[in-house]
Amino acid sequence: MRPRWQKVFADLWGNKTRSLLVVASITVGLYAVGIISSLNVILNEDMRGGYAAMDPANLHISIAAFDDRLVDKIRDLPYVKDAEGRRSMTLRYRNNKDEWDRIEIHAIPEIEDMAINRVKPMDGTWPPVYRGIAIDQSDRKDVSAALGEMIQIQLPGGKVRELSLTGIVHDQTIGATGGGGGYFVAPVNAYITTHTLDWLEQPSYYNTLLVTTKTGQTDETYLRDISASINKEIEDYGAVVMSTVVRKSTSHPNSVYIDALTGILFALGLLVLFLSGFLITNTLSALMTQQIKQIGVMKTIGARRVSIITIYMVLIALYGAIAFAIAIPTANWSAFGLTKFLSGPINFDVQGYRPIYQTIIIQAVLALIVPQIAAFFPIFSGANIKTVHAINGGQEMSNLQKKGWIDRKINQIKGIPHPMLISLRNTFRHKGRLVLTLFTLTLGGSIFIATFNVQGALTSYIEKVSKYFIADVSLTMSTYYRIDQVKQDLSAIPDVGIVEGWTYAGCEMLEEDDKPGEPVEMLGVDPESKLITPIIIEGRWVIPGDENAIVLSELFLSAYPDLDIGDTIKMRVNGNNSEWRVVGFFQLAGKSTGFRAYGNYFYLSRFIGSPDKAISFQISSKYPDRNIDQQREFGSRIEKYMRARGYKVASTNSGLFALSSSTEGLNILTTFLLIMACLTALVGAIGLMGTMSMNVMDRTREIGIMRAIGASDRTIMSLVIVEGLLIGLISWLLGCLLSFPISNLLNDILSQAIFDAPSVFSISPAGFIIWLLLVIILAVLASVAPARNAARLTIREVLSYE
Repeated sequence: MRPRWQKVFADLWGNKTRSLLVVASITVGLYAVGIISSLNVILNEDMRGGYAAMDPANLHISIAAFDDRLVDKIRDLPYVKDAEGRRSMTLRYRNNKDEWDRIEIHAIPEIEDMAINRVKPMDGTWPPVYRGIAIDQSDRKDVSAALGEMIQIQLPGGKVRELSLTGIVHDQTIGATGGGGGYFVAPVNAYITTHTLDWLEQPSYYNTLLVTTKTGQTDETYLRDISASINKEIEDYGAVVMSTVVRKSTSHPNSVYIDALTGILFALGLLVLFLSGFLITNTLSALMTQQIKQIGVMKTIGARRVSIITIYMVLIALYGAIAFAIAIPTANWSAFGLTKFLSGPINFDVQGYRPIYQTIIIQAVLALIVPQIAAFFPIFSGANIKTVHAINGGQEMSNLQKKGWIDRKINQIKGIPHPMLISLRNTFRHKGRLVLTLFTLTLGGSIFIATFNVQGALTSYIEKVSKYFIADVSLTMSTYYRIDQVKQDLSAIPDVGIVEGWTYAGCEMLEEDDKPGEPVEMLGVDPESKLITPIIIEGRWVIPGDENAIVLSELFLSAYPDLDIGDTIKMRVNGNNSEWRVVGFFQLAGKSTGFRAYGNYFYLSRFIGSPDKAISFQISSKYPDRNIDQQREFGSRIEKYMRARGYKVASTNSGLFALSSSTEGLNILTTFLLIMACLTALVGAIGLMGTMSMNVMDRTREIGIMRAIGASDRTIMSLVIVEGLLIGLISWLLGCLLSFPISNLLNDILSQAIFDAPSVFSISPAGFIIWLLLVIILAVLASVAPARNAARLTIREVLSYE
């Protein structure tokens, strides 16, 4: 082997500690970028592709009653790919807490050959048999029955029927008719054959029509035009359209959360890309500084500049190749592991492990090109350095000859111990390396702190959302009851406090020419309610005396950008066309909660023909701060009491359960942000440890000389640790300052994706404190190990160290 290549492999293998530090620094940067890039690709491809593969309905049309003749008529239209009729009903089942809860059952004809909204069998048998039922896998935890056991179903009249649990399926279309977050607030979803309808005492006609189009499945404007044409065909047939939901074939019900995640990933990806680039640059600059004397020796024995540059470029390429080989599989496995973790809560299928070529290309550039660019300048400078200068330490000699204003200021400091003064001088000795180190650690720390700030903002927002669910129990009836009578009956329960009656109306927006638009959930509340504190983002809340005034959720702002305070909108409310005046906009849990509106109870109840009556009763306890189990027990007692008095109770929900369901998507984001914070902490930690270790290794001879003139191991250790702490604390302070604009950037991305509104800045002290502790611990750990190793060397070994 030629001497130059012996030199390359000697550097690579001879100093294993240094090689390990260099490879680790490059690898962790590649790993972080690889995870973020792969996650971005996998989440988009697997969610949207997997959803489209289920042939999701482009139109969900709710119709009072129809049969196969209407289905065939719609299927024969030239622009329709397929049509399917179903009967969907909301009943109650006995859950694993021995309580009655909602269950939405879909009776599907020809269930074994579903063409629209297909489900994926996961366990048991499919399709379900007569008097059998299959449930979605996300609901398995709420159902006490195992496969083959019976589930109790309560019919509207109170009679209980049993169905055998025969299968578990995965339905990615849950929530498709209830806005982006319909999945999180949806009841248990179950599937039966139409033959089982008679056992549940349900009529055999359909009430839901699903339609897919031949073209334009991702063009919402086209789909709305098709929707208007199909609705006209239905009305001409003699059926009554109740509501219509339009959805693109690639628009997964939870895509709003993926949009938020990918937005965050893109921003973090760019930041981590810079972080990794500077980490690699810093590491290689430190490496080349250590090689200056060896370059001088090579030049002395006749090495040419091109040969020296080639040797080190090849060495850097080998470091990058080793890091690349380690980072590709580990980043890919980690990205798929995180995707698998997210797929359950967000309800999509991971399409299988596979290489992500976009990520591999990015990693290849970072591993094989960025290190070469980062190292070229110090290599070129080293190859051009004068032989005498190189042999005498190159940069160190220059530093001794040239002192900047920082060095002069440090020398003027009085009253501090001499060892501390030495640590200060050492900290600012290699200013170029210090700048790179501080930039790397500052960026890593600022990203870490920023993710905690964003997580804190989400947590703070969830606390505000809880004010929509102040009531301990929400009691929903099957029909309207007089509020004064319900209040009087509930007063007999000792711990019942405030009782409010709210009304509900099924609505849909009306577009031009009264075409049916988006379905809207409209609630009528007492303007002076003590059980709801809305988050108003524009305009005002309903007030006493309001007539046709309405307050709309944030989704209206993105769906109808021209809508403003004072405008009038047309809606079909309980089958009647009407006009409503917009007086405000509120935030709930983002665009995921769908189209929701609040109006004055007293006006809305008269409008729908049920004055002084309500279908939903919000009940608070006299004893505040009840936990979810206490609220459940409170609600169970209320339901039993009301049923005993002859009331027809449809459902009972605790306030905390409603809050957790509405904000579950936000909780997923906070968990994800915590994972990203750990990832950036890892990059920053490796960067700090690598830099400090390289700094100590760079001064091994200096440490030996100090020992030779009487310095104790303890003194040397304290000098190195203080230097590491100084660098860490300076980077922490700078990271704190930089975290503010980064927090604002990430907050805006998240807020625009979820709420389509500007963010509210929030500071989480936890991020600042945790990063400070990590910096201190890592600075000590990174300094102690190499300093101890250097202190153990003999004087002869130290003085001959290169």
